[in-house]
Amino acid sequence: MPSLKQAALAVIAIALLPSVVLAQDISARFRLAQAPGNIQGCIAFDSTLTRVHTFTLRNGQAEVKAAGGLDDKMKLVRPNVYATVLALGGAHLDVVADLGATPKTLTVTEKNRGCKWFATAE
Repeated sequence: MPSLKQAALAVIAIALLPSVVLAQDISARFRLAQAPGNIQGCIAFDSTLTRVHTFTLRNGQAEVKAAGGLDDKMKLVRPNVYATVLALGGAHLDVVADLGATPKTLTVTEKNRGCKWFATAE
């Protein structure tokens, strides 16, 4: 049976685990590609979305950046998954970075037209 000291150390280690996980800085690059089933109207977003996007997690703060001015903070929506909504050309694009997937993924969807772009980390 564990001693009181061992039990206390285990509780402290468990309590500190989330802060250790948050302390890890991550950077991943993605080159989005249009999904095969996208309609013709989705092509208007290709010039912006098919550039390299960089996801960065630093000091617990997540963001996604791309050439052309895309730059937005992302929120943790579930463990290892971050999301934001970007406004682009009158459309709302849902951006999701899944760091728990193997390999890491970045997905962008525009729900009104059914457009989707997808990438795995380079």
